Amino acid sequence: MRNPRRMVNIGLLVIAIIAVSAAAIAATSGGRTANTGNAAACNAFWNWYDATGSTTPAVTAYKQATTQPLIADLYNVSVGLRDQGKGLNGNKAANAAFAQSAASKVETDCTNAGYADPAS
Repeated sequence: MRNPRRMVNIGLLVIAIIAVSAAAIAATSGGRTANTGNAAACNAFWNWYDATGSTTPAVTAYKQATTQPLIADLYNVSVGLRDQGKGLNGNKAANAAFAQSAASKVETDCTNAGYADPAS
């Protein structure tokens, strides 16, 4: 009969390998399997972009994104949308242009990541 302590250690090692593998797969999926991460961020962006939702999801979408430059571009859209009513140095048109410029970058980011506009 084998040593029971050795069998327990081997079992724990196998469980640890499975857990690490599952964590690596979940981390690299980027939210493709569920509406999380980049998938949720791009969905919020497309809802705003296609005018089917409020601006609130687009303002907070960068918090759900998991990769750069999507995080940075979504953040810039949120800044432009949030400040659009205030006016950057009193210039509402500058904020609208800033948000639109960032939005075109997010459009490219989401499309390249596999989350193309569902309305197109």
